[in-house]
Amino acid sequence: METEKMISSRKAVRQYTGQITDEQLHKILLAGNAGPVGMGEYDNYRLTVIQKSDILKQMNGIYDAPTVIVLSAKNPGAMEDVSAGAIVHNMELAAEDQGLGANYNMASVGSIPSGVVPDGFKAVFALTIGQTAEKFVPREIPMDRIKTNIVK
Repeated sequence: METEKMISSRKAVRQYTGQITDEQLHKILLAGNAGPVGMGEYDNYRLTVIQKSDILKQMNGIYDAPTVIVLSAKNPGAMEDVSAGAIVHNMELAAEDQGLGANYNMASVGSIPSGVVPDGFKAVFALTIGQTAEKFVPREIPMDRIKTNIVK
């Protein structure tokens, strides 16, 4: 899918019809690893893929997603939050490029059972992913949706 079409077709998907394949997951994780990280400190981040139903059932606000990818960081602050957003955005676009449904999810972060996120890391962002019947169709995006100041 070309970039502009993908961006205008992007949407939050909260209804999933099945599990993603290992190949789809690989492409999503590769996109996450391509994400920019402040100061190049990649060792300060971890991706945790949750597909185990016992754990997913304990999590709130994941819309019965069959896969949740949690991004965690060491001592997260503003820089880590921004980097986390960029990493997760890459993964979300990679999911939708494959026709998968995805949704940014921070509401579930507090309900991740202990022992799931690696020691020394704190969950900062999550992405719910799964097969979907949703269609991704470009939509008209109003240019003034976000008020813009141009200084020349």
